[in-house]
Amino acid sequence: MGKQYSSAESLQYNSNYTLYKTAESKKIEQSYKGLFCKNSRNEIYMKVDQTEILNSKSINLKINHSEKAILLSDPLQSYFGNFDINPLLDLCTIESFKDFKIYWEIILTPKKYSNLPYSKIVVQISKKYFLQKSVFYYNTAVNFSKDYRSPKSYLPRLEVSNFNFNRKAVNASLFADKTYFDVLSKNKYVPTARLKNYEIIDQRNISNK
Repeated sequence: MGKQYSSAESLQYNSNYTLYKTAESKKIEQSYKGLFCKNSRNEIYMKVDQTEILNSKSINLKINHSEKAILLSDPLQSYFGNFDINPLLDLCTIESFKDFKIYWEIILTPKKYSNLPYSKIVVQISKKYFLQKSVFYYNTAVNFSKDYRSPKSYLPRLEVSNFNFNRKAVNASLFADKTYFDVLSKNKYVPTARLKNYEIIDQRNISNK
């Protein structure tokens, strides 16, 4: 998997994020679509519902469309297409590893000191070494009630399915700064026409001060 994800070539796939109220529920409470793109420079672009994230060699950018905000920060060096399972193994114990012929299934149990909000994590890895599905079973209750006076809390389950894996060339504009903002002068930026009326929050300036 490490070789597949960190290889210096394009990679893109689609995702579905589905939230269920309980560990066994079959009724969908929330559902979002996602997109993952990586270019040959191992720069990453992701979109999940109303949020876009870009981590290029020059910038880390997060766009929240519901809040009309663009957050700029320095690139995350650990976020360039690498896949390293060791940090996860520091926090979890492998409960089981099964071969289902068309994919492998690993069940992970978080260690007591991990502070992860899950009781169990189930991952499916395709025979081409891609992460095709992750299921997170929460051990922290979530209130699903729309009436704050009458809370209804449950231990939900989140399923993330990845599909349409391919190595086709990705859209280069997704990784270009000018797609999101124009530079007026040093430390002064304005959103592009597509994102007009969005507020730009430059955390690089804050940290530099």
